[in-house]
Amino acid sequence: MNHHIAVVGLGLIGSAALRHLSNLGLSPLGLGPDEPKDWQAHQGVFASHYDQGRITRVLDPDPIWALAAERSIARYPDIAAAGGAAFHHPVGCLRATPDAADPTDTVNAAAQVGRERQVAFTSLDGAGLRETFPYWRFPPDATGLWEQGPAGYINPRELVQAQLAAAVKGGATVQRETVVQVERQPGGYRLHTDAGTIHQVERVLIASGAFTNLLLERPLDLRPKAVAVLLAQVNAAERERLRGMPSLIYRLPQHPTFYSIYALPPIPYPDGHTYLKIGSMDWETPLLHSREDFLRWFHGQGDPARVQGLRAVLLDLLPGLQVASFHSVPCVLTYTASGYP
Repeated sequence: MNHHIAVVGLGLIGSAALRHLSNLGLSPLGLGPDEPKDWQAHQGVFASHYDQGRITRVLDPDPIWALAAERSIARYPDIAAAGGAAFHHPVGCLRATPDAADPTDTVNAAAQVGRERQVAFTSLDGAGLRETFPYWRFPPDATGLWEQGPAGYINPRELVQAQLAAAVKGGATVQRETVVQVERQPGGYRLHTDAGTIHQVERVLIASGAFTNLLLERPLDLRPKAVAVLLAQVNAAERERLRGMPSLIYRLPQHPTFYSIYALPPIPYPDGHTYLKIGSMDWETPLLHSREDFLRWFHGQGDPARVQGLRAVLLDLLPGLQVASFHSVPCVLTYTASGYP
């Protein structure tokens, strides 16, 4: 089948790219698998957007990320309208640190960027944090930046579906196949898929996240980092007690494993349960490169020591939290050499 241009990978980046190309009238082809129903049996590629919550906010110590977030958030209403999915939950976001006395602390840098970008936020000291968020337990000297909506979180599954629906409306074609080989030929490329199909295209955009280098003749300088997230199942009473809870980014400068953690409020998941989510940025993170590395990681339950560390941090942050069960989920963060997409 012939197309002018194809997008390989239909995650958060690929689905957005497909929508933009369709808006240009290019009738692009999008290729990517559905979410696997059985992770343990799945032998293909994985994605980390198979989730219900991803933090969104403008406040950031890096002005480039702050600008990108500001522009992205401004587009949410248009994407939701075009794709028919309400994926944005403007519950707000708190960025906190146990002690902001260090002038290089990321909270101080984020506040400066926020002032430069004229972001509406409130600075809170320890007393202000306790009064505003009584369910969280922070050290007495903690400080925080409280950025209210449109900060909060998005549902990445729903965002991808909205992007793809909008792209199809604009003339894109979506086929649920996994590209296993990209073959260069005169005038373009041949894309071989796991369905045995060959698509001939003039141009191709590879947006396969951590799996990108498996399709390239010359690998890019990508650093896929293996991280784990922890889901804490809570009941209706806990969900009600934590009503109004924002997303959280919290520095842990003295923690031996975690540079910082992030947490999201109770969110309904497709299995019918409600979960709090916590994840981390680590001082050291293992890298994944081969197909075998990825399969081993995604078929597992994450690093047990890090999972237990996340559990301890969550229970310390939310005293008295009643958890029905904990579930760890493997995830991969793909970094570029520049640190930007």
